[in-house]
Amino acid sequence: MSFTIRAAVEADQATITSIVHAARINPRSLHWQRFMVAEVQGQIIGLRQVKIHKNGTREVASGVVLSEYRRQGISAQLMDALLAREHDVLYLMCDEKRSPYYQRFGFQRVPPTELPADFRREYRLGRIITTILSLFIGRKLRIIPMKREP
Repeated sequence: MSFTIRAAVEADQATITSIVHAARINPRSLHWQRFMVAEVQGQIIGLRQVKIHKNGTREVASGVVLSEYRRQGISAQLMDALLAREHDVLYLMCDEKRSPYYQRFGFQRVPPTELPADFRREYRLGRIITTILSLFIGRKLRIIPMKREP
């Protein structure tokens, strides 16, 4: 299957919002200007953004590939495209089980005490939410913070 990776455009905003809501991931701060998208024949099939927090901390976030297109390298190509245009320190939060995936891109686990204040607040909120979610889904979610130096 052939797909294209490109920077999002304003006309993509509604689709970005819809995909993020359907995936049930954090729906805050969805600004099309920060997204890279993957598409097939004009249909967005995956996306990822760099979210900018209150004090300027940059977080790789909102990574989604539609289920029927997974396991084809789309997520990795979206990550490569984002990293190619970023030249600052980047952070992310992920389930601990997913950390080896992000290590491939140069991210390393970092203690919460070493996080910038704006991202540390998001991380704490994320821990609360995933703890509650764990109760409902019947398996433990443990998110960890990771950092990538330029």
